[in-house]
Amino acid sequence: MTKLIGSRTSLISRRQFLHGAAQGAAGLALAACGASPTPTAQPGATSAPAQSSGSPQKIRAMMWQNSPVLDENFKIRAQMFNEAHKGKYEIDLQLLPYDQYWSKLDLAYGAKDPIDVYMWDVQAYSHYKNGLLRNLQSDFAAVSAFGDSAQYPLDLYNYWRFDGTNIFGIPENIQMMSLFYNKDIFDKAGIAYPDATWTYDKVLEVAKELTIVENGETVQWGWDKGALGAWWGAQTFGWAAGTSWFDKVIEPTKFTVSDPRNVEGLQWLIDMVNVHKVAPDATQAAAIAQDVSLFQTGKLAMVADGTWYMSSNANSPFAWDMAPLPMWKGARALPFWFGGWVVANASKAPEAAVAWATWSATDYQKELVTNRDWIPIRKAEREDPAYLSGLPAGFKSVMDTIGDARIGDVYHGRSAQLVNEVMNPTLGEVFNNNMTPEAGAADIDTKANELLAQG
Repeated sequence: MTKLIGSRTSLISRRQFLHGAAQGAAGLALAACGASPTPTAQPGATSAPAQSSGSPQKIRAMMWQNSPVLDENFKIRAQMFNEAHKGKYEIDLQLLPYDQYWSKLDLAYGAKDPIDVYMWDVQAYSHYKNGLLRNLQSDFAAVSAFGDSAQYPLDLYNYWRFDGTNIFGIPENIQMMSLFYNKDIFDKAGIAYPDATWTYDKVLEVAKELTIVENGETVQWGWDKGALGAWWGAQTFGWAAGTSWFDKVIEPTKFTVSDPRNVEGLQWLIDMVNVHKVAPDATQAAAIAQDVSLFQTGKLAMVADGTWYMSSNANSPFAWDMAPLPMWKGARALPFWFGGWVVANASKAPEAAVAWATWSATDYQKELVTNRDWIPIRKAEREDPAYLSGLPAGFKSVMDTIGDARIGDVYHGRSAQLVNEVMNPTLGEVFNNNMTPEAGAADIDTKANELLAQG
């Protein structure tokens, strides 16, 4: 997964960016509630302490490090789980830097002593391909709460049914994309805030009004593509127009970025910079934004980015909010991502590992209302007034668009090459104006399809 920050040309992984954004998560909660996001006891937890005359079943779990506050919350989560299942299960949760996370997992698999349960990211798809992940379908079906489509976005879970039938991960949190905007800029111009009715045509119209040029220099920009500059953001234009960049998310067989409907979306993004001049190019953005994002400078009216962006905006010196991504060609389309747990097929304690993943997606959801470090997967907590009161006013309207979301991933044995060697560098050339959208799209198709043909 990759992400472009503002209009800069440097590409970083979305996970690396989430690590940086997490540094501000505590600030978001503190600013919203005036209190430290310290986990509290969970009233009404359904998994009462289970007693056993024998020793508890011990499990090893892994998660990557995010920030001191989030990491501490994970440690407390493990303590809460152990207390709730005292005498039955006992978890040892390890937190590793992300760049060490996958090598540690692979070494454990190689030594035939796998980590029992660990947090999913796209690299884990290769574990599935190699038969290393537990089929969780029967475990999932055994939890009555997971059958409630009013509380869990079950249709979206199909993206984790890698074989088309069985689920291989249990989601516990969700992230999406939205439109962030500077309320102070809108207020000063007397323009109504963005809402769910906005289209990209409306974005262009308003961006023109909010772009300010003084003495030949732009001092305020109306728009920046933000995460729409990443492949998983740019492809949403094609989705809305009725096409896609590849034929299917799981094991794609053909890339079709050169479909004119995909190219039109790329061209719109380019034209915002080069034709309409309401968005900065990479050089202009870098000149304005030094140690913070372009949006955080206060010189940008609107940017499209992920819900994880909330935390990094927490201490901005201006009022801001968020709205759903705009519609394109009469439809709305946006990417989403799950955070959740997978279990090693050869785990020595599969029952306990599944219990951890299930508990995180059920009872522990209540805790996410308190600490706000992740967006709960369960709707009751996601729409809890206590949770919403500490978040931007437009947050709920963004989450209400979940029905228009598709997974922003590609699952294939050559996913890393497709992303890092084909899509990312070519899009960088397109957005740096070194290659036309048509040429870039054709180049991606040629190279990606060559990789797919290799199996």
